[in-house]
Amino acid sequence: MSDDPFETIKVTFFQECSELLGDLEANLLALETGDGDIETINAVFRAVHSVKGGAGAFGLEDLVRFAHVFETLMDELRSGRKDCDDVTIKTLLRASDVLADHIAAAQGTGAPVDAARSAGLVAELEVLTHGQAASVAPAPVVAADEDDFGFTPLTLDLADFGAPAGLPSLDLPPLGLPSLETASAAVATAGWRIVFRPHPRLYASANDVSLLLRELARLGPTSVELDDSGLPSLDALDAEDAHLIWTIELSGDVAEAAVRDVFDFVEMDCDLSITALGGAQPAVEASLPPLPVLDARPAEPEIDIAALLAKAAAPVEAPAPAPVVAAPAPVAPAAPPPAPAPVAPVAAAPKPVAPAAPAPTLAATPSAPAAVAPVTIRVDLDRVDRLINVVGELVIQQAMLAQRVMESGLARSSDIALGLEDLELLTRDIQDSVMAIRAQPVKSVFQRMPRLVREVADMTGKRVRLVTSGEDTEVDKTVVERLAEPITHMLRNAIDHGLENAEEREAAGKPAEGTVRLAALHRSGRIVIEIADDGKGINRPRVRGIAVARGLIAEDAVLTDDEVDNLIFLPGFSTAETVTDVSGRGVGMDVVKRSIQALGGRISISSVPGKGSTFTLSLPLTLAVLDGMVVSAADQTLVAPLSAIVESLTPRVEDIHYVGGHDAVIRFREEFVPLVDVGRVMGFRDDATPLAGGVVMIVETEAGSRAALLVDAINGQRQVVIKSLETHYRHVDGVSAATILGDGSVALILDIDALVIAGRRKSNRPELKMAS
Repeated sequence: MSDDPFETIKVTFFQECSELLGDLEANLLALETGDGDIETINAVFRAVHSVKGGAGAFGLEDLVRFAHVFETLMDELRSGRKDCDDVTIKTLLRASDVLADHIAAAQGTGAPVDAARSAGLVAELEVLTHGQAASVAPAPVVAADEDDFGFTPLTLDLADFGAPAGLPSLDLPPLGLPSLETASAAVATAGWRIVFRPHPRLYASANDVSLLLRELARLGPTSVELDDSGLPSLDALDAEDAHLIWTIELSGDVAEAAVRDVFDFVEMDCDLSITALGGAQPAVEASLPPLPVLDARPAEPEIDIAALLAKAAAPVEAPAPAPVVAAPAPVAPAAPPPAPAPVAPVAAAPKPVAPAAPAPTLAATPSAPAAVAPVTIRVDLDRVDRLINVVGELVIQQAMLAQRVMESGLARSSDIALGLEDLELLTRDIQDSVMAIRAQPVKSVFQRMPRLVREVADMTGKRVRLVTSGEDTEVDKTVVERLAEPITHMLRNAIDHGLENAEEREAAGKPAEGTVRLAALHRSGRIVIEIADDGKGINRPRVRGIAVARGLIAEDAVLTDDEVDNLIFLPGFSTAETVTDVSGRGVGMDVVKRSIQALGGRISISSVPGKGSTFTLSLPLTLAVLDGMVVSAADQTLVAPLSAIVESLTPRVEDIHYVGGHDAVIRFREEFVPLVDVGRVMGFRDDATPLAGGVVMIVETEAGSRAALLVDAINGQRQVVIKSLETHYRHVDGVSAATILGDGSVALILDIDALVIAGRRKSNRPELKMAS
């Protein structure tokens, strides 16, 4: 990252833009499905408003200009001046895409924005906003060196007040007050009544009310009234709360947009009411009150114009002019002053304005404490990864130390053994806390899919409805980031190949609109993603025929329905007859399968002809650590995930039975479950494992079925660090990953579901023996 503070802030801005774009699309989709309300519209407005504000600070004029038009339409929607109909929502969705393109182009991570597309969408937004395409001036981008208040110096020619002829005119410092001509002209024109109540977070963001009031004074004559009736007693005063309300009457022909621009960056941090004034305006004397004192800072020194005039008139023999005081409060002169000069009404203290009741919507009562937003920090992901790696090494070292102490023969009640137990607990707490940092809900992936479904449905001419559930299911950030591609591919596949068109569905007695369901849930210590459709299901004869024609299977191969369904995962398999923008490129579900396997997961399919298909992705919750049971089989040390183990027991010969004379099952709680000889299925031994001295672990698969794993012995429970086997070697059936044990040796982590499936395919003939 650059050492330039400006560039650092800019990077943070683009990170925030990424989050804002996610919120923007999620809320627009809520509006599209009819789940939105006025708060949803306000959330969209705030997202675009925040992007525009940040872009203005960095001088990104193209982005500011587009966001300004977008924001203007949202302002019409939230004010109720325009209805939020389907056409508007669809236009806003396309506008959010172009806004994302502008952000990517400004960041340098995307191609230049298509000017024609952007201009066309601007025209559509303007038509929706104004009823016709208007020429909207670019939103102003304020330069960093521009005067904060924009004060214009005021020149007074003292010759008009009877000063000596040779006396030069005097340029006074900027006072920020409108001229007499402007004030006089404003008397007969319309204006605005602004009721402004800040929230505590406005002050927490280092904003200053006095600056806002001075900006309003630039627009025209203002009458400011402070309501402090909400101030509590001193002993109950909270210095971080907000209790004051300002009522400002702004005279003159000023556009409402100009008034709102003053509150542009604080509108979300205050209660603001802007209403048009009716009838006569206040007198000039009452239109220029002093600004209220907002803090305890010392007042600026008053300007002694008399001294300045005396100095300027030193070469000329002339009487001293009348003293003029610029501050509102009169200053007692040292000598009786001469007759007042005509400018006195401007310099004199304004008449007090009688307090007026605040607007009904902003009652002058102490506001309830605002909900405290959670404090977050942005941390480079590489730093978190390094922290997780260090914690993993800490877990390994703790296991090694514990094993060395155990081998030394120290009693479990010794001080060293007790200290190691405390160390183990602390290590686990550290590991859990670090993993919680990386945990993210799958919502960030799910919220991208409604747009994809809509676009694919338009391309295929089908009517599709997407139903999602489990968006808040949390999983490791690495898993979340790599989920988007396989889910995208399967959703496109479900719409293109799974769902029928409207005519075919109606002919089959189904609703014309197809349904695709995307769900996430936790099961057996893993995350399960399901993509289901209510389409026509898998046409097994056609799938088998394509596989034979492409040489993927032999023509006389005998396959079960599940095996036929899984043919779609073979490389190069595709049922598309033509190449389209949706599918048919020969790169199919095998890519999805490899992506899932690279994450230590697996994919399965179930289909019912005429009813639909369901794809199930099973993935580990984390790629870092695992609670496991260390077992041995044929002199090999293995780790079984603890979350999948239901119970362990010593098998009895009378509980072993065979189905068809060769498939072993074991009786467990009045039911029979398949028995899998781990050492034999993994290829560690050719002979069956002896039952004498063996141990059976009852495990539960992700589908909810149970099986029994036969191993030689259980060595204990450990928290192990997961090391990817595919990264350092290759994918191995029945193995999900590897780990390093306390003695420094490598142990394989079993993939329970894959091991059970492999055990069913590999015949376990009746060779289980009792030791003699």
